Amino acid sequence: MGLLMRSMFVSPLFALALTSLVSVACVDPQQDYNDYVNRTADAHVPPPIGTSDAGIDTGPLYAPDAGFSSNLYLMSCLTAQAEGDTTKASNSVGHLSFMPTAGGGGTVTYGDQTLKINPTSLSDVTGAYAETGGGTIDAHGEGTVKWGMTSIPGDGDTVNPGQALVFSSSQLDLHIESETQVCANFTGNLTSPSVLPVGGPCVFRLLPSATSPLPKFQLSDFHCP
Repeated sequence: MGLLMRSMFVSPLFALALTSLVSVACVDPQQDYNDYVNRTADAHVPPPIGTSDAGIDTGPLYAPDAGFSSNLYLMSCLTAQAEGDTTKASNSVGHLSFMPTAGGGGTVTYGDQTLKINPTSLSDVTGAYAETGGGTIDAHGEGTVKWGMTSIPGDGDTVNPGQALVFSSSQLDLHIESETQVCANFTGNLTSPSVLPVGGPCVFRLLPSATSPLPKFQLSDFHCP
């Protein structure tokens, strides 16, 4: 009888504890997911789009062992303002030189000149040639070159044809594995005709000559690395 009375006394307490546990276990999956997305928003940036014959191999990242210099690069950059339309990619003829240093990495110089809208070769240039200050490439083939104030003439503005662009500063975050394996990510501070940051991936293609036909890039080509 005493055991029965104790059991009857304990049972309500046990029931209360069980109710509390059940209440804790009844979570809201949708709210938990929303909380997770909010906490990790920065980690949900989409990865680079695909791989490409026009881009670089996305294998191990190492700077080249040999130096090179060429003024026959087509650089094509797809900014957010192009909204994924590859016909609105901004094109330039690039002059790139790399000199390796002992222990890996090296130094790089880079300059370019804007190509006109719908160019047929690297000779269809417009505006002035713009040289960067050069930079250092680390052992993984990565480094940055920067410009001061630069401009793109209206006949080279592929997003809004006829409208000249002025940048207060801009830079290329380069990735170099060899003379033919080069890509970059462009960022710039546009000051005219409007003030806004501009950026996007850039594809490099080394051509045989200044009169060589220019390649046509697909959306999946624009990534680095």
